[in-house]
Formats: sequence, structure tokens, C-alpha cells
Amino acid sequence: MIRATRRSVVAAALAMPAAAHAARLRSRKKGRAVLLHDPALAAGQRFAEAGRVAGAKVLAISGDRIRFARKVFATNPAWVQGVSRQADAVLIEDVGREFGYVREVLRASGPVLEWRLVPR
Repeated sequence: MIRATRRSVVAAALAMPAAAHAARLRSRKKGRAVLLHDPALAAGQRFAEAGRVAGAKVLAISGDRIRFARKVFATNPAWVQGVSRQADAVLIEDVGREFGYVREVLRASGPVLEWRLVPR
């Protein structure tokens, strides 16, 4: 007979979804992270420069935001992080949801938002 304690049952119940999520993430081939910034914002320019120094893929948000975001998410990045205005963040997040990404981080500093989208 196997003895089960409340602690072991709860631990197993929590571990199973986490293991399934990790396996699903491993099965999807991911590219590297992508950093997006609004070049009109000083905070965006600082963010982009820090990303370039770190060697990340840095893109300026430009043109039609929906088409731009679809091109970004079509590359299947590991995550997408950005500094932008609220309107751009909302549109990019909506496209990200279509591709299976969810918002992990959102910080506001006046009209500037810093956000991160990660795969589900």
C-alpha cells in the first residue's frame, strides 16, 4: 500500500501542470528574444541602446503596428519585451495573444509603458 500525505498530494497536483507546460515549451522551437521600442521616446532609445549592448535583437516600432507585430511574432521569439506608448502596447499584445503569448510584465511611468509578452 502507498501512503499519501496531504503535502505529497498537493505537491503532485501542482507539479503536473508545471511539467506539462515545460514540455509544451520545449516542444515548440523558439527563437531568441526580441526587444521593441518607440524611437520617439527617450526611454525607448535608452532601452534600445541597452539591448544592443547586450547583443539582443532590437527593433523600432514603425509603420502599421498590426503588420509589424505579426512579422515579429511569426519568427516565434522566446519572448517579446518593449517600451512604448499605451496604444502600441495594446495592439502588439493583441497580436501576441493570437500567436499564443501572454503579458507577463507591465510597468507604467507616465505615458511610457514597459511590457513583456511570453509564450503560454
